Amino acid sequence: MSGPSAKAKGSRVEREIARTLGGKRTPLSGADGVNDVTLPTDSMWSSWAVVVKARKSLPAFVMSALAQAEYAVPIGANKHPAVVMKQDRCRPIFACYLEDIVSFTEALAEVGNGAKARSILRSVRRDLDALEG
Repeated sequence: MSGPSAKAKGSRVEREIARTLGGKRTPLSGADGVNDVTLPTDSMWSSWAVVVKARKSLPAFVMSALAQAEYAVPIGANKHPAVVMKQDRCRPIFACYLEDIVSFTEALAEVGNGAKARSILRSVRRDLDALEG
């Protein structure tokens, strides 16, 4: 696919990914050499530079490895498939399904918020103890 329909497909997928991550599609990002998705500074994704690639098919090696990881997850297990790939003399690359990493990071954020709430509660208890004592 090339031409206007490929551009429309790329834009549509960029909007979908931006919506999933709580951001906005950056118009003409490829031409400007910037990220495809603009994320709010208070987003859990704000430290990521996101570029979106939409293709009819991804490399067979990647899809095969992800299928292998899915097969390795025991039925009923609370696990998500992921693949770590490493090219010689390069940094490893981590690949998984987007919805899995989104739910994982949301859970991490909740844990962080819980820790923050517990810290505030401890501080309030100390203040109350000081007032009572």
